[in-house]
Amino acid sequence: MKYQGYANDVEVPVDLAQATEYVAKMRRAMSDSAYSLPEASLRLPFDESLLKKSQTLAGKLAGPELAYILDIGIGGSNLGAKALYEATAGTLDAHTSFAPKMLFADTCSPELLSDITEIILSEVVDKEEIIIIVASKSGTTTETITNASVLVSALEQKLGSLADRIVCITDENSPLWQVGKKQKYHLLPIPKMIGGRFSVFSPAGLFPLLCAGVEGDILLRGAQSVIHDTVSRSTDSDSFKAARDIISWHEKGAVVFDLFVFHPELESVGKWYRQLFSESIGKEKTIDGLPTTHRMVPTVSVGSTDLHSVEQMNLAQPRISARFLVRAHASHWEHQFLVENKIFAPLVPGVSRRAPCEVLDAIYKGVTETYHARGVSFGEISLTDLDPESLGALLQFMMCTTMHLANLLKINAFDQPNVEAYKDQTRRILVGGMA
Repeated sequence: MKYQGYANDVEVPVDLAQATEYVAKMRRAMSDSAYSLPEASLRLPFDESLLKKSQTLAGKLAGPELAYILDIGIGGSNLGAKALYEATAGTLDAHTSFAPKMLFADTCSPELLSDITEIILSEVVDKEEIIIIVASKSGTTTETITNASVLVSALEQKLGSLADRIVCITDENSPLWQVGKKQKYHLLPIPKMIGGRFSVFSPAGLFPLLCAGVEGDILLRGAQSVIHDTVSRSTDSDSFKAARDIISWHEKGAVVFDLFVFHPELESVGKWYRQLFSESIGKEKTIDGLPTTHRMVPTVSVGSTDLHSVEQMNLAQPRISARFLVRAHASHWEHQFLVENKIFAPLVPGVSRRAPCEVLDAIYKGVTETYHARGVSFGEISLTDLDPESLGALLQFMMCTTMHLANLLKINAFDQPNVEAYKDQTRRILVGGMA
């Protein structure tokens, strides 16, 4: 994975001594087996013991009959797994013959729950064909507990007790952990210091992916490479350069920071990035207790689709947004498609006898040339391919960049005090009865 930023004609001075000191802290977190530092997620890609727990349980449950993995969670508890699954399985996995497939139950949507129940009850005849994951950092997430209750009850009416097919992934000794222990469900821990949005390389992200056949060792190897780059090259690392670019682009007037992925398979990676950025950077006060002055909004776009939906605004007001373009540059000639239909091909000059990947290459190049000409602030994140190693590197790069950015802005990247507001009101309403 490589990163290159552009349009930094406003160079904002940053405290390099502070940044260097923070890298030293990141290095300590990387080696901290006790997970005692807020940056403890940097330890996860190197934690062979935690990986082994997930691998052992996946080997036990993911037998040859496994057809579906039901991942019940929301936010950081399942967004990372969903992002990486869709990136590797593709956007049309429901129409392919490979198994197992992953189903994700996040928000409390009756339609979603009904559809999931219908799929499983119509296609699963033996409990060996399904694994049910209940993932909640706190062990008390309203949506997750609601969905788990509904789905497990419905499935057990047909399949009988599913205790030996249920895996609870949560903080040790959380309420969910205690219930799982009592019911003899399988248990996997999330280290307590690690927040959900940084937990993709914990069992919350790794276990479901291992069950689906993703090579965890290779995924983590990509993450390790980014961490090594971050701590060894310090302020010359790609992740620090990206954080510094964001500061410079913001000084120029950018308030929207878009992850522009040129693969539809990466749309959920964009949604994962949106949560990571929002919950880490969107704070009211600095660590010194002062009001924050930055105004940054993360978004996700899919290329080339969204060139036909939002690009007019982006180019008409080029200073209000900055973009990270994400593209894998490996050749995709194996599909052997060519634009050769004699009816449609002549409608667009230059496409005849071209492969779709050549057309997308031209579109991508057209975008970057236009951005240079219009002064759009952007950076390019170049992946080798959409393979586990590249994907692991991409997600770890975004996490390291976010940590650096928060440090430069002097904010706490790891808390989320405002999120509790709606949760408290929700519990009050549920306990007191709906008005």
